[in-house]
Amino acid sequence: MTMDQHIARLRARVADLEALCAAAYQFGGAVGAPEVWLDALWEASQGNAFSTERLLPVLAEECDAVANLHKQLEDVRRIVAVGPAAAELGRVGGQRTSAAKRRAARANGRKGGRPREQAAPVR
Repeated sequence: MTMDQHIARLRARVADLEALCAAAYQFGGAVGAPEVWLDALWEASQGNAFSTERLLPVLAEECDAVANLHKQLEDVRRIVAVGPAAAELGRVGGQRTSAAKRRAARANGRKGGRPREQAAPVR
């Protein structure tokens, strides 16, 4: 490989990496990536100098899309899983009857009903 071929190959590689950075910049914008990442990707896609000093560590929660999903999940948990809503769901579910429940109740009745709690032996 001649020096000119090597240089042409390196230039093509740089162009590919700049295109990848441009695509990653668009992706980062779509998921609300941290600004420091967006800045570095933009500079890299333009062939400018950039710093990687403050890029890592990065947490998924730093992306707006993930943070929004976490907030929505917490809202759903708060609405459904706690408080009066959960109590009401349990109450309504406990009132449901079925043929299987009736059969089980009759079988328990034939055995003398629900077993009584036994006191722990005294030592």
